Amino acid sequence: MNMNAITFGKGVPVFGKTAAGGFGRKGDTPNGNGEASKQDGALDVARTVLEAATDLRDEATAEVCRRVIEASLNGRQPSTSDLLIISRYFQ
Repeated sequence: MNMNAITFGKGVPVFGKTAAGGFGRKGDTPNGNGEASKQDGALDVARTVLEAATDLRDEATAEVCRRVIEASLNGRQPSTSDLLIISRYFQ
């Protein structure tokens, strides 16, 4: 029996599903309306995906990320299609 074995893939949350929740920011309430935390979560995910897309020279995805970041910073709702692209990037 190997006590040092690490089982990968069990108990590890999927990136897009975890990140969409806002990473449990300080001050978030689990029973709140969640609108601000969802938008902050989308912004965090967009920044992470932008960094990865830039590293991989994926210009189309980088542009999607820039649109989501810009919309979030300007108080607008990003398009649903852009959010879907970002949330599924690492899957």
